[in-house]
Amino acid sequence: MDIEALAAEAGIDTEDIPDLFSKLAMSAYERYIQTGGKDDISEAIDWAKQGIDLENGSNSLLRQWLNNLGVFLETRYERTGDMNDLEEAIQIARQAAKSTPGDHPDLAAMLNNLGNKLESRYEQTGEMRDLEEAIQIAQQAAKSTPGDHPDLAAMLNNLGNMLERRYKRMGEIRDLEEAIQIARQAVKSTPDDYPDLAGILNNLGNKLKSRYEQTGEMNDLEEAIQIAQQAVKSTPGDHPDLAAMLNNLGNKLESRYERTGEMKDLEKASAYLLEAWSCLNAVPFHRVKAAAKCLELLAKQHRVDQGIDLGRRILDLLPSVHTGALDRNDQQFVVSTFAGIASNLCSFLLSANRSSEALEHLEQSRAIIISQLLDNRSDLSSLRQDHSQLANQYQSLVDEVNAPTRQITTGVAAALLRKRRQEAAALLDTCLKEIRCVPGYERFMLGQTVAEMQQCITEGSIVVINITEFRSDAIIVSNNSLRTIVLPELSASKARLWVNKDWSTKKRSEQRGKNDQFLDYLSWLWYACVKHIVAEISASKTHPSEGLPRVWWIGSGLASSMPFHAAGVHTRGSMENAYCRLISSYTPSIKELAYAQNQAKRAQEVLMAQDTNTMLIAAMPTSPKGQGDEKAPKELPRVEEEMREILTLTRSHMRTTVYTHPSTNQVLEALKTCRIAHFACHGTSDYSDPSNSGLILQKSTGLDERLVQDRLTIQRVSDLRLRYAQIAYLSACSTAGNKAARSDEVIHVVSGFQVAGFPHVVGCLWPAGDLECVKVAKRFYSLVLQRNQSAINEAASALQEAVMAVRAEDLSMPLNWAQFVHYGV
Repeated sequence: MDIEALAAEAGIDTEDIPDLFSKLAMSAYERYIQTGGKDDISEAIDWAKQGIDLENGSNSLLRQWLNNLGVFLETRYERTGDMNDLEEAIQIARQAAKSTPGDHPDLAAMLNNLGNKLESRYEQTGEMRDLEEAIQIAQQAAKSTPGDHPDLAAMLNNLGNMLERRYKRMGEIRDLEEAIQIARQAVKSTPDDYPDLAGILNNLGNKLKSRYEQTGEMNDLEEAIQIAQQAVKSTPGDHPDLAAMLNNLGNKLESRYERTGEMKDLEKASAYLLEAWSCLNAVPFHRVKAAAKCLELLAKQHRVDQGIDLGRRILDLLPSVHTGALDRNDQQFVVSTFAGIASNLCSFLLSANRSSEALEHLEQSRAIIISQLLDNRSDLSSLRQDHSQLANQYQSLVDEVNAPTRQITTGVAAALLRKRRQEAAALLDTCLKEIRCVPGYERFMLGQTVAEMQQCITEGSIVVINITEFRSDAIIVSNNSLRTIVLPELSASKARLWVNKDWSTKKRSEQRGKNDQFLDYLSWLWYACVKHIVAEISASKTHPSEGLPRVWWIGSGLASSMPFHAAGVHTRGSMENAYCRLISSYTPSIKELAYAQNQAKRAQEVLMAQDTNTMLIAAMPTSPKGQGDEKAPKELPRVEEEMREILTLTRSHMRTTVYTHPSTNQVLEALKTCRIAHFACHGTSDYSDPSNSGLILQKSTGLDERLVQDRLTIQRVSDLRLRYAQIAYLSACSTAGNKAARSDEVIHVVSGFQVAGFPHVVGCLWPAGDLECVKVAKRFYSLVLQRNQSAINEAASALQEAVMAVRAEDLSMPLNWAQFVHYGV
């Protein structure tokens, strides 16, 4: 029976059916607000769509129904992170605005909603066209709003925020000045009893602080603090935005402390940040962000016990943070925020002589970070396979407690949402306890114990270097011991000076000076850190009597980007360097090293059972421009020579597939059966989503078959089940490096390939010279392939020998040879 027949049977006029569906949609939406059920918001969307589909276009309520549907879609997007919902919400909002006459009083609201949705898309994609259009629409909305209209303040507030975003992206001070001027207008237009007064004040305070950071004008900072205090006072104690308000106030007070040295400001900042952490109604990431900053300030005050207590509680909350619900700006800081918490907690625990706990918490945080970036490497992915219903319940509750509440900020609905979030948080805690009662999941999201970590160390040592403002230490883990070394010379201030330096050289005349400086860096790193590690390992006799000791480095905090493998004095005959004393590798975490060991064992078993001895070479001598790039990545002129040299070496040992300018799909297919994958191409990093970092390949698109970049991402590689993979060699590209601004990164391209399933990965900390790439690759493969099968498992020593041969040609030029690193077994 069709809808008209059902309506006739119920005594409802046909023309009233769309309105009925609209009411059913609103009812489902209100139910969603009360229960948080994802089915309810989906039902609201379905009813709204049916009602709109039945409308013939003459109903004056159509624009409101379209507007409601846009709100429902954006609400579901905020809950799930599904970009399809946001795309559709923008499309619907355009229809709503287009169907509203130019002189209609609702036009400004329709335009405002469209502008907000475009801004949301910009937050996720970084696409400037969206932000530019959002600003134009917001200006139109503000212009269309009478001066005495109650919504004017909100319109101006939105416009000011968009202009500030453009300032942060483009650096034009004019945008910031205009944003401040508009924010002042917004505050002036806001009645004292306006529900969102606190948010409008908060935004003005943030803009003033941005100008202080640009100009150093103390009056701006003082006014920003005063306004932030007003914003906090104007915010109800159970409001989900209170944590953000307190966080901003704490950060502003910290800025004043840094300028004046006034301890009261530091103490107040800590107190406000701790209060923000205690806001149970807030989105978890906002609580975590405040607490992470609080840990830093507690370290400055040497408040060890309080730091340990807070740090442990934060780590307990980290699994509940759903990064997909965050905007692009926050996503960029997820990894560094999480890793910074663990680094500071590690320092506090080591200060209290609790080294086992320090290591366990450091590993726990790294496991959580990797699971956030690569879902198929998480505890949750295992739970989905074994107990899908429990996993789905857990994920649904995580989504709910992380969902923003931007669509509803006032009234009864907002109160209901706050109540529901509290209920969901309690249910999530119960669910987590239930999961940990399941056999095999007792340590769900808790990481490994020290005993479990030690089981994966059959030889050598894992060395964790942790550098924070509080202190610097090394934790040395072998299969039967755990030792710590305090490293006072490895201070955060000195470390920051080195890791912030730009080592790139565009002019030949600069090369000698840069290399001399880098030699100083390597010498400092040796005497401040690595020499002490070598002495401790030598004294402990935890390595074989023959050969050099194996060491796996893990850098934490400022140490995450340091070249420990190359530390030392590099002069003729000197043994005071890591190359002469250790065989160095890196790993993103101890758990991932264990995973790589299992992968290596499985691959070896498969290769012994099957004759699958193949190699893939993927080469990109040239690369097309990326989206939004002014020019293409530089050419790699010696790539073809590198391919020829490798082919000469491998031809008699294995079947080799060579792709020049391949697409991602071609490479993914070849990876399924290859044992060794060699990539000679550029790498690229995405700091807002490290799993989207990868290698630049190419494909043709459109009717004209135009060449565009095609990214082979860490996520896509990790989605494969690599049965035969043993070595991935990433040549020429800067694939293992972390920029100083991202010094807490756990996953970059090289470590990502290890996490994705390659037991051995070779890469570069910074771009290597074409000639050095050819020499190192040729020597590496000659060692790996022309010995026996065990040489595959000695990839780290093969790389070290290859690098030392190039190093011997010119010890004074470390920027030509120190970038090559090994990750894995």
